[in-house]
Amino acid sequence: MINGIPEDVMVSKRYLAAELSPNYFLTKNISVGMYYLHSRGFDEGVTKNVHFLTINSKFSNIKLSNQVYFSFYPQIYYLKMDEQDGFYFTSTFALAKKNFPISLQSIINKVIDTNITASKDFVWNISLIYSFNKEYVRK
Repeated sequence: MINGIPEDVMVSKRYLAAELSPNYFLTKNISVGMYYLHSRGFDEGVTKNVHFLTINSKFSNIKLSNQVYFSFYPQIYYLKMDEQDGFYFTSTFALAKKNFPISLQSIINKVIDTNITASKDFVWNISLIYSFNKEYVRK
């Protein structure tokens, strides 16, 4: 409210964040790693401390046929936002055809144990992806 009149305003929130992301390739198409993010909110009404830690892996370019490849990226993560926290499982799945710019991708997210009020038990989607850049098209 500005002078008693409802107004739409753009508000910026200030955070300082740091991250760490080591990754180790077991083979050309298999890797394991972890990711850690910590952020600190400075403004009133925002989450003050966030900790996000994930253990992840990547299995890419799994050959299903001479033309079709499958990839998946499973991870388990821990999220703490001020006093609320939870453990989750998430994974991305992708199906692509060699020399074809369109692929399918799906992301799932499943709660393992949480007290974060906004968490939904299971979330998923399916995306149709078009790669404009020829570098992203499998050869």
